[in-house]
Amino acid sequence: MPRSQKPVPARCQPIGRGETVGAMRSAKGASTNAAVRDGDDTDLDSLLPFATEVGQGVAFDGGFAAGALRQDGGTTRFVVVTTNRYASAWRTIDLGQSHGDADAPRVFARGSKLGVGILEPSGATRTLRIGRVDRDSVQWGAEIQQGHDESLAFDIALGAVRGVAVWDDVPKKQKSSAIFLATVDPNSFDKPSKPVSVSPPTTDAEIPRVIERPGGFWMFWLARMPNARGSDGDSENRFQAEGIDHRWLEAVPLDEAGNLMGSPVQLGPKNGHVLGYDIAMLGDGSAVVVWRDDDTPSGSAGGQLYRVRLALGGVDAPELISDETSMMATPRVMPGWLAVADASGSTRLAPMGADGVLTDTLARETLLGAGEPIASIADDLLITRPDGTAAFLFVVRCGRAVLDSVDGGSADAVELDGDFAGELDGGGL
Repeated sequence: MPRSQKPVPARCQPIGRGETVGAMRSAKGASTNAAVRDGDDTDLDSLLPFATEVGQGVAFDGGFAAGALRQDGGTTRFVVVTTNRYASAWRTIDLGQSHGDADAPRVFARGSKLGVGILEPSGATRTLRIGRVDRDSVQWGAEIQQGHDESLAFDIALGAVRGVAVWDDVPKKQKSSAIFLATVDPNSFDKPSKPVSVSPPTTDAEIPRVIERPGGFWMFWLARMPNARGSDGDSENRFQAEGIDHRWLEAVPLDEAGNLMGSPVQLGPKNGHVLGYDIAMLGDGSAVVVWRDDDTPSGSAGGQLYRVRLALGGVDAPELISDETSMMATPRVMPGWLAVADASGSTRLAPMGADGVLTDTLARETLLGAGEPIASIADDLLITRPDGTAAFLFVVRCGRAVLDSVDGGSADAVELDGDFAGELDGGGL
């Protein structure tokens, strides 16, 4: 780098200490911390079936929480990991053994209440179990039976009157997928209502999301035309390559009791190719939705990032955020932040204003590396990063305060735990 060119200061600095979830081992039987960092030829593909899987995170009054699947001897177990706001006190709550095909637990919160949902096989179907996390234990509540659909997608949000659970399934006598909804008591997480189908029968709907808003909820799903994926019994479609069909997003408001408040509104054009999306609430009560649109098969790099802001009064036109050709993953949206991974394995991060508009560039952060932000409280972000077969969770503080401290401004410097500093230098990150 020329002497006249100043290095770009980091926008993020770690706080507190980190937490390792799962056992760290490589294909050679040793910890892969330094090996992965130094570009060792460790066969990562051989580790993936045994690697810890961290799901989405959440912020609540007590700090941060995340769900994970980790290996424990010859079994895989559901766990919830929590920490306080300053990453100085970590806890791991064991939820029991995972049976069959399952994703990491999905955590959700409202104020001081922290909940978790897991989807487990139940004979030929699946059961969604919802529980309340109380410090070091979980109190199980509702058990909601699902159908025979292979999808593992579901979401849960809490409101003042009811909690709302949503998932996708294939209704009886129907070939296309639909979105189902049930409500639970917002305190005990029990007393589930009878599941009802809420998406239009003219739409093949999947991958639902739900989020609380003032006076109710917003619900979203990925939509496509029925039979766009082809019928299993259609010999002409059975052996075709992956289809590049049209996919778009739809949203509908719910009231406090979880009832629909109108017809779904379309987000983006019906000739789009949405690969994945994420949502977050803004300070004014509106919601922001960011999606990756690309007309190439899943797993390939490229595409465009679009943003839409919606409120009960209407929906803004989609805005192109980025057409970076190296994007690889579904964007992650949190209050105040947007993150997305690129083809190099690095995560790009940008701050977001109160109106959902980016206030800085979507740039790589050296400290994050391949780490993924999964929850935020103001300028503090919970990060998960692969560490061999384990996952390393840590909290960083990002934004103007960090830049001011680096540039010699008046902001207080971020305190760094000594043990955590050693993990940064020794391979934990």
